[in-house]
Amino acid sequence: MLAAVYRTTGGPEVLSVEEVPTPEPGPGEVRVRLRVAGVNPTDWKMRTTAAPQDFQIPGQDGAGEVDAVGEGVDPARVGERVWV
Repeated sequence: MLAAVYRTTGGPEVLSVEEVPTPEPGPGEVRVRLRVAGVNPTDWKMRTTAAPQDFQIPGQDGAGEVDAVGEGVDPARVGERVWV
């Protein structure tokens, strides 16, 4: 999947758009295909103070639709419009 990521602390200059592995939802989880995303203060505060172990995808706010469900989640949720 294509995602904005950062691998080190810093300002906007540490962000890059990269192809990263698409995560699979775990038990009780859903995966959301984001259609819109916003920048939450938590996103930029974490980016400037906490270096990730490998990479981090910022994204506390967004909206889209459920595109996969994990074990224990009703498959009828796929296609449901949601916000995060």
